[in-house]
Amino acid sequence: MSIQYREPDSMLLKVAEQILQKGTLALCAVVPDVRRSYNRKTYACPIEQKYHADGPYDVGYVRMKNLHVFLPETGSDAPLPMVIMVNGTGLRALYYQPVFEHLASWGIIAVGNNDSNAWSGQSALQTLDAALACHRQEGNVLFKRIDTARIGIAGHSQGALGAINAAAANTQFKVLYAASCPQPRLAKRLNWHCRMGDVRIPTLMACGTEQLERLIAPMDSMRSLAQQLPQDVPLVLGQLIGTEHRFVLHEGDAYMTAWFRYWLCGDTVAQAAFMGENAEMTRNPRWQQKDIIRRNLAENARK
Repeated sequence: MSIQYREPDSMLLKVAEQILQKGTLALCAVVPDVRRSYNRKTYACPIEQKYHADGPYDVGYVRMKNLHVFLPETGSDAPLPMVIMVNGTGLRALYYQPVFEHLASWGIIAVGNNDSNAWSGQSALQTLDAALACHRQEGNVLFKRIDTARIGIAGHSQGALGAINAAAANTQFKVLYAASCPQPRLAKRLNWHCRMGDVRIPTLMACGTEQLERLIAPMDSMRSLAQQLPQDVPLVLGQLIGTEHRFVLHEGDAYMTAWFRYWLCGDTVAQAAFMGENAEMTRNPRWQQKDIIRRNLAENARK
């Protein structure tokens, strides 16, 4: 059964709801809780387990002004795909360091910044521009290392909204991951605007099932956002069972990694998580099967 949002019955309940919503965002800012050991669990589904574990590459870290760059040590100078990560409320890139390192271990350059109010997507666009400038600068660690045709973007909570808005504004992004995007009612109260209807790239959205998550990013709201995407845009939308708001990013990290590995790297093992009648995500007991939506994911969808 999908979660149905109900209008609060009184002004007092409306005020209480707003306090809880904003308080949850504040809690996430204080306690993001992404531990280095987060991806050492064992999962029953093999594709989720594969991409939950670290990938084959060691990872280097470079700080360049406002950029935090996590670079796979592949032993080659060949250009690599890149993902820009967008921060949640009150957070900076290094709060998510284990997630950056994990993504980079799978051969994808992960880049973030220190913007803790990133809903507009503008700082993500600036980070993209700065990274591409480094790519063109001889002697820079990123010189000729970015495959400019393979760039993705990801974010959690307020950062999911920022990722959506950045993806809507710049066609250099080729794939999107948005976790626990704040529902439109909350975003409107905070004067945050969402350009989901302008997104034209493959999109994976995720949310959790627990109480605070239902205040910030209920499944009904995620469905409503997903419906704003044009019908020809590849889409997967799923709900993590028993997962609270501040845990959705790293608890869903395996399929986020697989999503980027498929669309940016052509990884056919990762593809099987989402595509086909027996797609792993649809039969994974950690994900609420009846709330998983897949659309336009034909075998030839990747171009």
